[in-house]
Amino acid sequence: MVSQIGKLQEKFFKTPIPTDITIADIRRLFTHYGCIFCEKGGSHPYKVIHKESGTVIPIPVHGKHIQDVYVKQLKQLLELILEDI
Repeated sequence: MVSQIGKLQEKFFKTPIPTDITIADIRRLFTHYGCIFCEKGGSHPYKVIHKESGTVIPIPVHGKHIQDVYVKQLKQLLELILEDI
């Protein structure tokens, strides 16, 4: 049986990029791997911070789902994190 985190990982690596990834999915997955998830106001109200690599990915939200350009950046960060595990 695949865990919820495993299912979210699979979702990120699907081709083409899924259009139904939500901010809740991102929060759950990246906090599981030790990233900091910040919520602030402004044009990019969310940020994923990976201290080990110094990566900061600002995420604007337009509706419920995340645009594919930001999902691509998050996917690259996830690949980096999984390489180090």
